[in-house]
Amino acid sequence: MAAFAAALSLVAVLAGCGGGGDDEEKADLSGGLTGQPIKIAAIGGLSGGVSSNPEYATGARAAVAAINKNGGIDGRPLELKLCDNHQNATDSANCYREILADKDIVAIAGGSDNYHDATKAQIEAAQMPIIGQYPVSGFDLTNSLAFNVNGAVVVGFHGLAQDVVKSGAKRIGLVTLDIPTADVIRKTVNDVFSKAGVEVVNNVQLAPSTADLSAPAQQATQNSPDAVVWLTFAAQTSVAVKALRATGYEGTVAFAGSAFDQDQLKTMGADGPATIGLVLPPAWDTSTPYGKQFNEDIKAYEPDGKVDELSLNSWLGVKIFAQVASSVQTVDRASILAGIKKLNKVETGGLTAPVDFTAKSTLPYAAIYNPAYTTAHVKDGKISWDGKLREFGTGKELTPSS
Repeated sequence: MAAFAAALSLVAVLAGCGGGGDDEEKADLSGGLTGQPIKIAAIGGLSGGVSSNPEYATGARAAVAAINKNGGIDGRPLELKLCDNHQNATDSANCYREILADKDIVAIAGGSDNYHDATKAQIEAAQMPIIGQYPVSGFDLTNSLAFNVNGAVVVGFHGLAQDVVKSGAKRIGLVTLDIPTADVIRKTVNDVFSKAGVEVVNNVQLAPSTADLSAPAQQATQNSPDAVVWLTFAAQTSVAVKALRATGYEGTVAFAGSAFDQDQLKTMGADGPATIGLVLPPAWDTSTPYGKQFNEDIKAYEPDGKVDELSLNSWLGVKIFAQVASSVQTVDRASILAGIKKLNKVETGGLTAPVDFTAKSTLPYAAIYNPAYTTAHVKDGKISWDGKLREFGTGKELTPSS
């Protein structure tokens, strides 16, 4: 399961410890509230590595600022500790050392840390609840301290493959990373394709450090497959789409869309059809109550922030923490953990199918409580979404939460 962390580099949050800067510590998100703060933390790789995602900080900060502007949690301001792990295990461990040592920090909410499998023993010893991560590690997928509201890779890639099959594609070019930890990704999509009788005619494995993508693009498009499914780092994906089109390939390109905003996706689909795999409604969509609120909060408190699935999920994680904190009398780690374990109706404002943390997961991953995926499509530079969430494995349409 640790595979997902290395294979995707999907994640991040911002500074304050583990080698991060001090600017974020100076940001006043209190909304003028002066009561005793309730402290949470978020960790992730905002900088460093092949694909950093500072939008995790964007989503978390916007949620905290909005909550405090509206009275905080029973009048107490919510305080956010952000820590940049720079996408390396040493800084992740430093982040956890500082955060777990601060007994006033009662939960980790939002963000995403790639190295939970390495810090599992410390997290368990501290009984620190981790709420609304973008899950990428074995810990995130299975541990009883992890409370996730999306299935990330294990649900999203499976769903993306199902959408490609549904489109009528029979011959696929597949591009993944040439590392052992990507085996699980190949298995996830190949299981879908094999079951549907879809043939992977070009199976290209790409070195993580590859900068020039012209050769793998040529390999992936040999003999004009019906679709190319490109599942590597986000930083490679945007370059890959251009490289694929440069070969003259005019078919569908399918990829994960979590780290791209609406304008980026439109650009990536300008020269041919694209299928975008997601596990939440598109971040810019305002048809749901929480989708509307998220976009309003970003505009009000993080106007320069990126609106994508990663910032949306981080925002949602903080919102869920606030729901739990408002339901308990004493706010500490033990009470938050006990409170979230009793939460049978998680407020996600239409962003997910109904989520119940008291019930056993319906998925083969004990800490993934939401089986939904969705897809968006780009054609002629125009992006569309059918407004539907579908179920992992069956593709059945799901009813969104209230």
